[in-house]
Amino acid sequence: MNYLSYDDANMFSDACGALGAKRHELSDARERLEAAHARLEEIRRDGAQGFFDLPSDTKGIASALQAAQRAKKRFSTLLVIGIGGSDLAARTIVQALADREEGMQVRFLSVPDPEAVAPILADADLLKDAAVNVVSKSGSTLETVSLFLTVREALIRAVGMEKHRDQVFVTTDPADGPLNQMAKEERYEILDHPLNVGGRFSALSVVGLFPAACAGVDVKGLLEGAAWIEEKRRADKASSMPATFAALHALAMANHAQDIHVLMPYAAKLSHFAHWYRQIWAESLGKRKGNKHVGPTPVAALGPTDQHSQIQLYQDGPANKVVTFIEVAEFREELRVPKSGIPDAFSLMKGLDFADIMHAERAGTANALARARRPNGTLRIPSVSAESLGALFQFYMTATAYMGELMGVNAYDQPGVESGKQEAKLILEGLV
Repeated sequence: MNYLSYDDANMFSDACGALGAKRHELSDARERLEAAHARLEEIRRDGAQGFFDLPSDTKGIASALQAAQRAKKRFSTLLVIGIGGSDLAARTIVQALADREEGMQVRFLSVPDPEAVAPILADADLLKDAAVNVVSKSGSTLETVSLFLTVREALIRAVGMEKHRDQVFVTTDPADGPLNQMAKEERYEILDHPLNVGGRFSALSVVGLFPAACAGVDVKGLLEGAAWIEEKRRADKASSMPATFAALHALAMANHAQDIHVLMPYAAKLSHFAHWYRQIWAESLGKRKGNKHVGPTPVAALGPTDQHSQIQLYQDGPANKVVTFIEVAEFREELRVPKSGIPDAFSLMKGLDFADIMHAERAGTANALARARRPNGTLRIPSVSAESLGALFQFYMTATAYMGELMGVNAYDQPGVESGKQEAKLILEGLV
């Protein structure tokens, strides 16, 4: 079963003219890709980056499933408190795959916006029947810990000090960070965040899998799809889909200054996936390189909605973009426009399958962009399934790693984010 394919035809000059990659350029990049692949294999084998092996981490899978089972037996709602990589993947999985018959209702708190948080704090009935999953690898994330301490106080008011301990699940670094220490003191259940996996690469760790399992998602299916990508990457090496995708985007940046990279799923259930992509592409690849500032700007779009907002810019504006579509072969629901009672002015639409409309819109947009000499590619999945979503996560995490090697930057740190955190801390210290 192929859980994901990449159609790169419109990325090349024979389809989109001079602004596309030439076939020989991809061949010429083979040596650099082989070096990148060798480097990634080295950091995988020595354990420096653990996300490659998450699909086969049976201990992590068992931990997530067992904790979720305990939560589902006692509570009807899961409240996830996290931000960035501690939030976006779980949101994506729940949006795409949550099963309300089999799982809990999963809600998210990511920013300390008082207007968003206050209604939850005031809902004692919700809090009495909710498990709380606070997620912070460092254990000191300002937004996350502020939210948790506030929700914790409301939880204690609602159920009492002793009982609230049974409702809290803490996902954090197993080293003695401040949140880990608090969890031990309060006797909260601790879910270990893998030490060698950064937050934005943690989608398929307990960070994403615990909320997924609570939501009734097929966690093993997620990992099966991810494992399929990883197995093909190791087998195909420098010719794998993630490596090819990265090479074409690196060539677009180097040769044509196409440094705005758009991801446009034609599936409403994947809108949050585009937001997750936006973080991993930006935070991993936007870096200082000596005296230069390098990196692509990722844009999250949604088809066909953004045909009516962004495509005008992409087609007729500056030629500095690469668009990647996600197409779903089969939707999980079938709907058609009625055949009868339709005015003649709308005869084209009589009996149309909604899926055919979505497919035609994507194909038409891709063809129009190619004719306008705008490179674009399409990722295709059979359906919005656990396997295909797992494949998409692993594909983009791996492509990000290849991009980092090809660009010569560290894809795993975020010094710009850390400096902003320190500035915010100084401002807040002045308020105390």
